[in-house]
Amino acid sequence: MTNLYSWSEGEPIYLFGSFRLYPFTMLVGIIASIFSVLYFWKKNRYPIDVLLTIIIITIPSAIIGARLFWIIETAINKESLSRWYAIWDGGLSIQGGVFVPAVLDLLYLRRKKNIIDTRKAFGLILPNVLLGQAIGRWGNFANHELYGAVCEYDSIKWLGSTISWNMYIEGEFRVPLFLIESMTSMIGYIIIVWWLLQFGKLEPGTTGGVYLLWYGIIRVILEPFRDPKDFEYWYLILAIIFIVLGLILIFYFEFTGRKIYEKHKYAKYSYFYYNTKVQIMPINISSKWINE
Repeated sequence: MTNLYSWSEGEPIYLFGSFRLYPFTMLVGIIASIFSVLYFWKKNRYPIDVLLTIIIITIPSAIIGARLFWIIETAINKESLSRWYAIWDGGLSIQGGVFVPAVLDLLYLRRKKNIIDTRKAFGLILPNVLLGQAIGRWGNFANHELYGAVCEYDSIKWLGSTISWNMYIEGEFRVPLFLIESMTSMIGYIIIVWWLLQFGKLEPGTTGGVYLLWYGIIRVILEPFRDPKDFEYWYLILAIIFIVLGLILIFYFEFTGRKIYEKHKYAKYSYFYYNTKVQIMPINISSKWINE
């Protein structure tokens, strides 16, 4: 035991001796994603009260959706659901945590379409989820989850004793899938958010499709590397659905967006897409801002 966390084989990691690291990483991931979204929200000069409502909708629905998908998986496998409520023990499906709030947020944004461009909101909110996923995957590390098949210690010892020995599960060393997904999620976040979105490389909304494509590819690659006893075909199918839906949205937003938006440069490295078909903001306000 150290003054920061305690650990023993097969037991969750605790901060300060009594507080589980798993929910802490979830909280940090959520907060980080919110601040990242806030930057782009303010960049588009959207009202903060709408974002606050989205946050209020997203956080509980993401937890419920993630747990619901896990419950469905557990029921399909005919395993015990006696502790269906114990989310601190792990068991949160990212697919459910993305799908459920995304649907609810889009329904809400349609009611605000006179002040919020739904395409823009979709394209700036969804990719920022990758930051939360990258951080949250360390919760799986803390709970000894999301690991792969048996491997040799020599193949993972370069990761350091903390990570490699934390992957010593059920008497064998395991491939640290949580780490691979965390790293690929962070790489995707940097590329999609701070290059494609920040510099206006794609039409509004397209980055939301790129997120689905990116994450779907990650899961298709990683799922076969799971421990055979944990492999689920339906998660692989979900990943393929993410890829197909992502490609459809990318082509749709790029093709139709060229007929809807005008791209204006308003700062050295910033661009604003003005919707010529729908009056989201008064012309005099938007034009003044664009020409600043």
